[in-house]
Amino acid sequence: MVDLQEYLWMVILGFVIAFILAFSVGANDVANSFGTAVGSGVVTLKQACILASIFETLGSMLLGAKVGETIRKGIIDVNLYNETVPVLMAGEVSAMV
Repeated sequence: MVDLQEYLWMVILGFVIAFILAFSVGANDVANSFGTAVGSGVVTLKQACILASIFETLGSMLLGAKVGETIRKGIIDVNLYNETVPVLMAGEVSAMV
């Protein structure tokens, strides 16, 4: 078994990058969804922000596990990396960057 304590920096870096990516993708989704409604005056900017916060959070909570499962089972076979976990971690962080 590999001592993963020395790779803690990679986990932290991956968390920071994932947070930034999620924030930016979510902001883009909101702009696409509410841009015309706010622009036409049907919804105020404050209402759009509140609605987006609620539904983006619900979407990530309800569907986030399915996305993770698809990546884990449908895109790559993580069992190939059982002996080389640091290589898998480095690859995932690199893919996010």
